[in-house]
Amino acid sequence: LAAAEARLAGALSGDPRVRVITGADLAALYPVPDYHDAYGERSADVPYTRTMFAALGTAVARAAHAWLTPRPKVIAVDADNTLWDGVVGEDGVRGVRVGPGRRAFQEFLLAQRAAGRLIAICSKNAEADVLAVLAQHPDMVLRPEHVTAHRIDWQPKSANLAVLAAELDLGLDAFVFLDDNPVECAEVRAAHPEVLALALPAEPGAVLPYLRHCWPLDVTEVTADDRNRAERYVVEARRRAARAAAPSLASFLDGLGLVVDVRPMASTDLARTAQLTQRTNQFNLTTVRRTAAELGTVDGEVLVVDVRDRLGSYGQVGVVVHRAHGARLEVETFLLSCRVLGRGVEHRVLASLGALARERGLAEVALAYSATERNRPGHDFLSGLPGVRRDGTGFVISVADAVAARYEPHSVRPAPTGPETAARLAPPADAERVHRTATTCSTAGQVLAAIEARRSSTPAAAVDTDDPTEAQVAAIWAELLDFPPTSVHDNFHELGGGSLTLVRFAVRVRDDFGVELPVDALFTDAFTVADVARTIREHSSADVDELLAELAQLSDDEIRALLDADR
Repeated sequence: LAAAEARLAGALSGDPRVRVITGADLAALYPVPDYHDAYGERSADVPYTRTMFAALGTAVARAAHAWLTPRPKVIAVDADNTLWDGVVGEDGVRGVRVGPGRRAFQEFLLAQRAAGRLIAICSKNAEADVLAVLAQHPDMVLRPEHVTAHRIDWQPKSANLAVLAAELDLGLDAFVFLDDNPVECAEVRAAHPEVLALALPAEPGAVLPYLRHCWPLDVTEVTADDRNRAERYVVEARRRAARAAAPSLASFLDGLGLVVDVRPMASTDLARTAQLTQRTNQFNLTTVRRTAAELGTVDGEVLVVDVRDRLGSYGQVGVVVHRAHGARLEVETFLLSCRVLGRGVEHRVLASLGALARERGLAEVALAYSATERNRPGHDFLSGLPGVRRDGTGFVISVADAVAARYEPHSVRPAPTGPETAARLAPPADAERVHRTATTCSTAGQVLAAIEARRSSTPAAAVDTDDPTEAQVAAIWAELLDFPPTSVHDNFHELGGGSLTLVRFAVRVRDDFGVELPVDALFTDAFTVADVARTIREHSSADVDELLAELAQLSDDEIRALLDADR
C-alpha cells in the first residue's frame, strides 16, 4: 500500500490541479487509532468509523480551503515569551530561555519561510537586545538572516505592522501576527481587522500543535519563486523608507478596563519587588538595584503597582520609592515592567503620586532620572508630560499637572495603499474562528463532536410514537439526514438518505441497540422508521431467545461458574 501510494503521489506531483493527501499526512494531522469498521466493510464495503470519516472529510476541507483562500505572506512575531521565555531587557541576552517548545516554534517558522512566507519581528523592546538574542543565544534556531524585516521599539504594534506593510509593499491582509499577549492581539485587531492576530498558548509545548491547526498557515505547493521570496525582500527592504502609521487607540483602551492599583509594599511583595529593581531596564528612571534586605532599610516609602484588565492580571509590575522633602514629593525610584508600557499605566501611577502629594499638602512631584543605555522610554515619558520642567538631571511637575496626567494614544496616518494593494484587501480576518478551530477542532473526535453539536442545536420535532425503539430510530435519522422524519412512516431514501448515510445508520443501530441489520433489510424501498424498529425488535428478541436456549442447556454448576466469572 505504501509503495502504491508513493507511485500515485509521484505521478501527480507538480500537477497544480491536484493535491495529494497521503496516509502519513492524515496521520500527522488527525490520527485515528481505531479507524476500521469491520461491519461497515463487510456489509457495504465502507471500512471506516465515523471518526475516521471526520478525519478524511476535514483533510479534504483543509485542502480546499488552502486552494480557494488567499495565503498570508508575512508572519510577524513578538519576541519576549514568544520566541523565547523571559524578558530580554530584564533577564539579559543569555538569560532568556529557549526550551524544546520554543525551538519547535522557531523550526515551524523556518518551515513557513522555506514555503515562501516572510518572517518579521514586531516587538516592544530595545532593538539591540532582540537582535543580540537572535545572533548570540546558543539555543536559538531563528537567526538574523531569517528575518526579512523588523520593527522593535516602543510604538504600538498596530502602528509598526502598518510600517512593515509599507516597507514590504504588502497589504495588511497579507499579515499573520503572533503574540503571547491577548491584549496586544486585541489592539492589533481593533486597529487592523484585516490582520490575522492570534494569541499563542501560554504553555510553550502547546504552541506548535496550535499552529498546526491554524488553517490559513497550511502550505500548498512551493515554487522556486516562493523559495526565493525571503531573500528578495531582504534586498528590496533596503531600498524602501518606512513611515509610521497607526490609528488612534483611544476607543480600544477605553474598552480594555485597565485597573492600576498603587499600594504600599507588603512583606509578601519583597521578593518580587527586589526582582523588579534588579531586572527592569527600559522603564526604570534611575536603575537603582536593591535586594530584599535593602528594601527594608530604604529612606522613604515603597509602593508597588499591580495591573489587571478584563482579559486577566499582569500581577505586580512596578515599584516606586518616594519621600517627602520640603514642599516636594521626591521620587527616587519609578520603574515599570515593559509588558505594561504603551497602555497609560505610567500616567496613572504618576496621577496617584500627585494625589498622594496633594493629600500631604505638597506642591510638586520631583522625579529623579539617570540616563542609561536602555532607559530611553522613561526619559520620553517624562519629557512629554504637560507642565513638566527639567531640574538638574531630573524632572519636576506640579501636583495639579501630575494628578491630571493622562495617556494620549498615538495617532499616525495609515500607510498608503496603491491600486493593486487596495484591490487585494480581503474581508476582515476571522481570528476568532481560526482560533476556535485550532483549539476545539484539532482532533477528528473534536470535529465529529462539533458536527453533531451543530446538528443538535436545532432539534427536530419529536415523532409522535409511544414505541421507544421507534422514537430512538427517528432521533438517529434526525441526526443523519438533511430532512428529519415527521412520522414513523417516512421513507429513509425520500428524506435524502444515500448509501453512505445508510451504512452510518446501520453502524449507529449496531452501537445503540447491539443489532446488526441484515443487508437485505438495508437496501429495500420500504425503509421507514416503523419498519426498521420492527426489524430491530425481531433481531433483539431472536438474540434473547437464542441466549435463553443456550442457558437451558447448562447445569446449575455451569451457570454459577459463569456468574462468578462475570463478577
